[in-house]
Amino acid sequence: MEVLRKFALFEAGLEEMRRALAGVFEFNFEAKERIAGGYSPARTASTYFRVPEPGILITRKHIENALERKRFGLITERDLVIWATVLLMNDAYALDPADEDLIAEWLNDISLNLDAS
Repeated sequence: MEVLRKFALFEAGLEEMRRALAGVFEFNFEAKERIAGGYSPARTASTYFRVPEPGILITRKHIENALERKRFGLITERDLVIWATVLLMNDAYALDPADEDLIAEWLNDISLNLDAS
């Protein structure tokens, strides 16, 4: 759980999380699926652990932190896309009920509309 908390704050990278959760949380963001006129990213994730209650709460502060890091060049756009995608696809994360719609909208926009290449 600690590596998931750190990942949400950009204190742990993707590879650190992948190593720590090997066999427990598997994901692939590199695959492509065929669609009309070309290919589209096919993002998959599988969770093999009991989801904690309560989950790791994702707040507006997490979004602000991520966008600040991108703005200052501390992370790439690809890092931002992968981060948002993991937060959306891993059931260990829960969106703050006070701002759930806003957070979900931002994470979806980042995950689906930015360039992860």
